[in-house]
Amino acid sequence: MSEEHTDQTGAPNGTHDESRGAASVTLRSSGQDENAGVLLDRANRSALDALRIAYTIMTWIMVGLLVLFVLSGFQSVNESERAVRLQFGRIDNSDLGAGFQFAFPPPVGELVKIQIGQQTLRIDEAFYPKLSGQQKSQTVEQLASRGSFRSYDPAEDGSLITADQNLAHAKWQVLYERANSTLWLTNIDEEIEEELIRLSVERAVVRAMAEITIDDLVKQSAGSEGSVARRAELYSQQSLDRLNSGIEIVRLDMIDPGPPINLFNDFAKVNSAQTGANTGRDEALQDARTQLNGVAGGAATDLIELINRYERATDLGDNESRDVLLSAIQSVFMGEAVTVEPVAEGESALTLAEGAVSGQVTQLISDAQTYRRQVRDEAQADLTRFSSKLEQYNTNRSLLVSREWADAVGEFLRKDTVQTVFLPVGTDVLELLLNRDPQILRDQEKASNRQELIDANEERKELLNKQTLSDVNKGNSR
Repeated sequence: MSEEHTDQTGAPNGTHDESRGAASVTLRSSGQDENAGVLLDRANRSALDALRIAYTIMTWIMVGLLVLFVLSGFQSVNESERAVRLQFGRIDNSDLGAGFQFAFPPPVGELVKIQIGQQTLRIDEAFYPKLSGQQKSQTVEQLASRGSFRSYDPAEDGSLITADQNLAHAKWQVLYERANSTLWLTNIDEEIEEELIRLSVERAVVRAMAEITIDDLVKQSAGSEGSVARRAELYSQQSLDRLNSGIEIVRLDMIDPGPPINLFNDFAKVNSAQTGANTGRDEALQDARTQLNGVAGGAATDLIELINRYERATDLGDNESRDVLLSAIQSVFMGEAVTVEPVAEGESALTLAEGAVSGQVTQLISDAQTYRRQVRDEAQADLTRFSSKLEQYNTNRSLLVSREWADAVGEFLRKDTVQTVFLPVGTDVLELLLNRDPQILRDQEKASNRQELIDANEERKELLNKQTLSDVNKGNSR
């Protein structure tokens, strides 16, 4: 038995209504629908399993990305750096040292690393003439040595004005560091940092240079207290502090300062003359100290003061003070301890310890005392000898005269320059051809050379002793 089927239009199977379009859905029998349901269920389970696996994979990927996101917050900070931790744009910690540091990655937070090492900035052209080529590496002295420099153009050439309205030139070197990370990060943009420091230093240099004269500039050293460099360093630091920049100027050095190039040689001549005068004065003072120490040792200064007071008392007619001071001077010469009270207004008490005086003074006094004892001993010996001979003369005059005559003749004949000639007995006429004995001449010459050598050695020893004493005094004066 056959079953007649109809299409969607209700027309019998096998017929087709040409006036309608093709069928979009074909209905099947119930047996075919059951098979399709089974297939659809399997497809749904497969899709669900695929979704479950994809979800698991996506979950692990998200976890991995989250871990990587957190780990990306760890960063290495070098020894020359300081790190600032930001959290939602606010500073959480401004002084993180070297090593691994953590901060939440953007957009939650950020770890900003700041270079804290010392950095150098040169200012070579702001206060210097406009140079080209090899001239840029030359100093003012080298430029001046090449002859006349061109005329200055204020629109191109840089310069400084001193307190006495002279022009001057100088190059500068700034050594700075970022001392306060918080202030620097908050108030300073890294792109304008060098320009900010440059402007602050240039302004400070102009101010400092306007406070000194050109003579003071060319005389002073760059590192001396109160110099232009130290003043400019102070002024520039004050400007940076007012801006809360967190930047500290470690050192500001002035390089190759000098007057205008056309006048450099004239200034050099003046400085050379002043240097020569200072050198001569220092040498004179050193020579004076050496001579004073050589004469009186450590007591020289106090002795000069005592002598000045003595002369002042003499001029004023103060005999009492004059005698006291003269006695004190003599006591110092003798190596005694002396204390002198002040007499006039403005004077102070002088105290010299025992044996304070030394040098030539003590040597002269010692020689004088030795000579005095020697003269006294010789006079005493002469008196004793004369008294003895006087007694002998009164007792036996002939014997004394004969002995004294014999002693005088013997002393005369013992001289090296006396030659003795023996005459034969009974000689009536004797003709002498006088000629000095060569042997005696040689002996006399040897004796003379020997004495000259002894005198030369003594003179050399004396010079060495004086030189040694001078060196010792110089060491004491230093």
